[in-house]
Parts: sequence; C-alpha cells; structure tokens
Amino acid sequence: MNNRFAVRGEVIVEDQETGLMWQHAASADRMVWKDGFVYVDRLNQNHYGGYNDWRYPTQDELATLISCEEDRHSGLYLDPLFENQRCCWTSTERDHHRACYVDFYYGDVYVIEGNYANHFVRAVRTPQE
Repeated sequence: MNNRFAVRGEVIVEDQETGLMWQHAASADRMVWKDGFVYVDRLNQNHYGGYNDWRYPTQDELATLISCEEDRHSGLYLDPLFENQRCCWTSTERDHHRACYVDFYYGDVYVIEGNYANHFVRAVRTPQE
C-alpha cells in the first residue's frame, strides 16, 4: 500500500488525499442502517477521539477507502491501517427504505433494504481549519 493514510492517536486515521478523518475501527457491532445515526450521535456525545463533529459518511466518501488492490492478510480492498470490518453503511439512501453500503471484500458499493441487513458504521469527520 502507500502513505496515503496516517494514524492519529489510537482511534483516528487521516486520509492525506481527501483530508477526511476516519474511525480507525468501525462500530464494534453490526446494526441496521437507521441505527447508524444513533451510533454517530453517541460518538459525538462521548467526544470520540476528542471531537464532537463525527457524521455518517456518504456513499462517495466511503467509496474513497476502497483500495485498488486487495490486502493479502485481510482479503479486503481496504488499507491495512483500518480494522477489518467488511461491510459498512453509508448515509446515502436509494429508493424506498434502501441504503448504500460498501463491501470491502468485493471492493464495491451496493444497495440493500436498510432494515434487512446488519453492517458496521465507520464515522468520518471533516477537519475544521
């Protein structure tokens, strides 16, 4: 892989290319899509990593984490600096009760019924200058 990502503290990975800051590890548990908003609110209440402006990533933002090559150890299209959660929800909705998620095993974005699947949530923040 390359030097695009840098670990900040123990819980944050900074993307040198986009400027976004990501959770090093996504949520500990899988959840339905709508519960991801509660999860992100809880991160902000607890000042996760010293910040209270975390948010659910959009489809386009989370898709920027898809690597062009598979990590041989994890089998995921995800930089090894991140923990190995395979599928993560995005904030992007499609149609009626459907939401987008990124599957790092296949390295692509998919749409599914938000209450049908349980995926992880990896919060993001845009640093304030």
